[in-house]
Amino acid sequence: MTGSLEELAYNKIKNAISKGYIKKGSKLKEVALAKSLAMSRATVKGAIKRLVYEGLAEFSPNKGASVVNPSLEEIKASFQVRAHLEKMAVSMAVTRLTPGDFTELHGLIKKEREVFKAHEQNKEYEINRAFHLKIAESSGNKVLVHYIMELLQKTTIFLILFDPFYQLADVRNTSPDEHEQIVRWLEEKNGEKAALAMQQHLESVTAGIDENKLLPNDYLTV
Repeated sequence: MTGSLEELAYNKIKNAISKGYIKKGSKLKEVALAKSLAMSRATVKGAIKRLVYEGLAEFSPNKGASVVNPSLEEIKASFQVRAHLEKMAVSMAVTRLTPGDFTELHGLIKKEREVFKAHEQNKEYEINRAFHLKIAESSGNKVLVHYIMELLQKTTIFLILFDPFYQLADVRNTSPDEHEQIVRWLEEKNGEKAALAMQQHLESVTAGIDENKLLPNDYLTV
């Protein structure tokens, strides 16, 4: 029972962060959150530990846990490195992907469209991660996969904090179409164009970051 309550607390706090109800850089106060959620402090503490583990919050011995507040430079640099590594993965995967792999990739794109329509934000990120990891793993390079996994985790946090898709009803999600283009070039065994499509896709994702939601460097929280 405790585990299910902790999962519920985790999802509620994460949702509040993604919608901007809990601001970037804000301290995650266990007592206040426990009261707001009508849950025990221990349950909330477990949920916050999970947020810290996945990178959405950070812990300081003096301040406790607070929501991360990355700079625009850090966000752009992370996506830049990720794009470079994923282009490499695409180029290596182009001759290794099987018909079964392509069936799986097309299935993920179909699910991606469905969960976006259903407004299921967390599932959208999970499917996106699975799509990119599938291509990375097909490269056959375990070191490359390791670093892409790390950057996927990091950049997903940025999207949770700054992606406007789930806060504006009329925003169109171009990600499935861009994923389809990558897969089409891979099916045609055109590694060069598939790599370019991957780069353009990640540039599109970076361009979608809402810079107005970034806090200034001299912003202070108490």
